Amino acid sequence: MKKILYLFAVVAMFASCKNGAKTAASATDSTVMPYKATYSSSFVISDSTSNTKAVLQSLKDWEDNKLANAPAYFADTVAMNFWDGSAFKLQRDSMVKVFQKVRDSLASSKIEVTAYIGLHSTDKNSDWVCVWYKQTDTYKSGKVDSAYFQDDNQLVKGKIVWVNDKRQALKPGMKK
Repeated sequence: MKKILYLFAVVAMFASCKNGAKTAASATDSTVMPYKATYSSSFVISDSTSNTKAVLQSLKDWEDNKLANAPAYFADTVAMNFWDGSAFKLQRDSMVKVFQKVRDSLASSKIEVTAYIGLHSTDKNSDWVCVWYKQTDTYKSGKVDSAYFQDDNQLVKGKIVWVNDKRQALKPGMKK
């Protein structure tokens, strides 16, 4: 429960900054941070709902086992870093074949989206959509696996080009 409250607090913080974000990003701030971001520390809330829709549709199509729709939201080449440490960069068609094999091992997959936010890095001119969700997979064997996920999706021209995936297993006693 604490993690979900923390998640909402982070989203609320980003949302509350929306009105002044563009001004704050361009203003000179004398606050010295203890770390320098290696990628960017200059983000604003994105006005692009199409990027967010593309990412959410990719999750919905996983849930509904409609991976053939991938060309609508994935770029020709996609890089992915997964929670288990695996990483790959594949052509979209090859990625869909890999995903379809995994999805075919499931009787069902249920996704409950907790929060999402579209961001734009002003200094890198790059678009991101971050999504927090709970996924419950039921395997054809009857085994059920549930976990919380956070995916950071980078988009270029409205297509997902990179996904960084993090997972937290549900602890015993946590509501599934």
